[in-house]
Amino acid sequence: MNGTGIIDNLILHSNNVSIDELISYARSPGFSPPEILYLANGLAKSGTIIENSEFKILSDIPSTGGPASLSTLICPLFLKIFGNQVLKLGVPGRPAGGIDVLSLIEGYNVNPNLDEVDSWIKESGYVHFLANSEFAPLDRLVFNYRKANNALNIPSLVVASILAKKIAVGVKYVGLDIRVSEFGNFGKTWQEAGENARLFIDVAKLARIKARCFITPGAEPQQPYIGRGEALLALKKIFEDDMSHSLRKHLGHCFSMASSICVNKNKKAIALTLLKDVFAENVRIQKGSMESFNDITDKIQQAHIHSIICSESGFLNIKLEKIREAIVNRQGIAGTGIFADPCGIILTAMTNDYVSDGDVLCTFRCSNAEKERFEHELTGVFEISPRLIKTSDFEEII
Repeated sequence: MNGTGIIDNLILHSNNVSIDELISYARSPGFSPPEILYLANGLAKSGTIIENSEFKILSDIPSTGGPASLSTLICPLFLKIFGNQVLKLGVPGRPAGGIDVLSLIEGYNVNPNLDEVDSWIKESGYVHFLANSEFAPLDRLVFNYRKANNALNIPSLVVASILAKKIAVGVKYVGLDIRVSEFGNFGKTWQEAGENARLFIDVAKLARIKARCFITPGAEPQQPYIGRGEALLALKKIFEDDMSHSLRKHLGHCFSMASSICVNKNKKAIALTLLKDVFAENVRIQKGSMESFNDITDKIQQAHIHSIICSESGFLNIKLEKIREAIVNRQGIAGTGIFADPCGIILTAMTNDYVSDGDVLCTFRCSNAEKERFEHELTGVFEISPRLIKTSDFEEII
């Protein structure tokens, strides 16, 4: 069976057997760019397709996944300020995707119906919601199966999944945040990520979507707040201009990504209060409560009563994959739904910082029952070296 036949069989049957066949074919011999687009269209058309012909600059900046980045939360705010409309259809992340984080806010509706999406985008110009039984349901089914069966890091399926969600909502301008790491989904090295970026851009072009990619480091934290509640706290720190150097630098990277794909080139200096205003408008339009946002962030801050202390001097190397594993493990056993928020950490030192014996490396929160185990797992996250490690920063591919 050829690639198109494999895809047709998936669309027709949509079961574990057809998904396994899709994964096997994607690995070898692999799908061509036209076949990847064919798959993306099939995934998108498994649900409702949103037609918004009156909106000429629908845009989004998705990511390839990975902890310690806030791009899927911050970039939509910049895009909206720049004059773009944003329809962001997403899936749960590990440990804290954008939709996971927003779901913590009391009342925030991550599962709107078509009429609500249509009404909200016309009123506010920014809607962030979850792929579900109405929007791209086959993409959600395939993604969840891939996640459960260690099949997330297949470039052609990553491209098809991301583009399916853009096609489903009519987005025409896309910037992809590619987070590079050994445990990433879209390139273990900078070179691999560059090759995959070109594949994404080529397939997007076939779909008449204008795309560019941004390669960012996924193996080292881009900012200190890691966890669902911690991501909300990071937003509050940004809104109040109470940022660490790394958080401010990350904000700059998000500004650059949004600016790069923005159609309106007349960009002015942006006050942080304006970011808060756009965020608050989105929370309101999706039936959430800013009072809840403030209450959650206060509680998260107050819950950081534990810390990891450095035991020697040298240059810090943070094993970000271990942080993700530790948090995801706690989320998995929390038993409070797909967006559980039982723990999180705030880094007080970053990769390649010089640290000394007795320095606080991070603070963390968790239940008393999980404290000893979580603390033990976090201790293994921090390594001290006599030398700086090689790091990469940021690259744009068009």
